[in-house]
Amino acid sequence: MDIRSIHYILLGILSDGPKHGYQIHKCINDPEEIGMIWKIKITNIYGLLDVLEKKNCIKPSDQISDDSSYPPKKYFEMTSKGEEILKKWLSEPVKHGREMRQVFLSKLYFAERNDPHLAHQLILDQLAECKLWLENSKLSLNDEPQYTQTVKSFRIMQFKSYIDWLEGLKERY
Repeated sequence: MDIRSIHYILLGILSDGPKHGYQIHKCINDPEEIGMIWKIKITNIYGLLDVLEKKNCIKPSDQISDDSSYPPKKYFEMTSKGEEILKKWLSEPVKHGREMRQVFLSKLYFAERNDPHLAHQLILDQLAECKLWLENSKLSLNDEPQYTQTVKSFRIMQFKSYIDWLEGLKERY
């Protein structure tokens, strides 16, 4: 199984240090933080963690639960491989407009927390990517059936909106 966006979100949460499943769940569903764009059930967390562990991106931590809960909680921490693939993911712009709302905003969230310069560079790279999308989408607008022109004009409007939004973000980061 490949690593999906949600796996990177878990890695981003673990970048702060070891956590157990319920702590990860609380972080990912925090409505003031990454939970603004992600929601996931606690039961799904453990399956996602299992995939990351099998891919050697995380490992059980030596950290011991500081409470007297039973059974003891299993903590997870990132491996060097997990850190490496998270860093690479954070430095790459998204490749499709449909990924802007959830994936790009997630990358920006973790990039800002880890390194403001990384966040700024991500915005610049995404801006360049969106300009490329816009340029490529205008190439074949003429001589198309009406519905195709309608869909493409909608995409062009989205790309222009992304560009305007990113230009504003560029000034704040």
